[in-house]
Amino acid sequence: MRSRRSISDIVAVVLLIVIAIAAAVIIYMWLSGLIGSVHTSTSATQVKLEITGASVTNISKNSTPPTTYNVTVTVYNPPDSPSTSITVGELEFTNGTMICSNTSLSSLLKTTITPGGSDTFSFECSGSAAPAGTPVEVVLVTSQGVQVSYTTSVS
Repeated sequence: MRSRRSISDIVAVVLLIVIAIAAAVIIYMWLSGLIGSVHTSTSATQVKLEITGASVTNISKNSTPPTTYNVTVTVYNPPDSPSTSITVGELEFTNGTMICSNTSLSSLLKTTITPGGSDTFSFECSGSAAPAGTPVEVVLVTSQGVQVSYTTSVS
């Protein structure tokens, strides 16, 4: 009886092989899905837009909110970065609280910054009051979803 091998040992080995193959297939599917999603968003990671200068001017005539701001931004797109355009411009306090967002998207959408190119554009927005000298962040969002920011103060 000792020389005879039991069926349960063979079934156990077959089950272990099936489980190992199933685990390998699941890991492969998970990794291929993860890698596939990384490849679809590589253009966003390649955008290296820089804000080289910005000014924020309070153009409101009255002291009651909402306050209107004129935001002028100069951006530079390095030569190794793809062409991009700005889709949203925001003005925020330095703690991240939004003051206002641009109201004239059409003026920003016309601006495409080519690789190695630079451009200056303006937008107006109305929102919370920020006295002169208050540090603020100008935040731009590109058509690829990349956010760039620049800290300046209200004049």
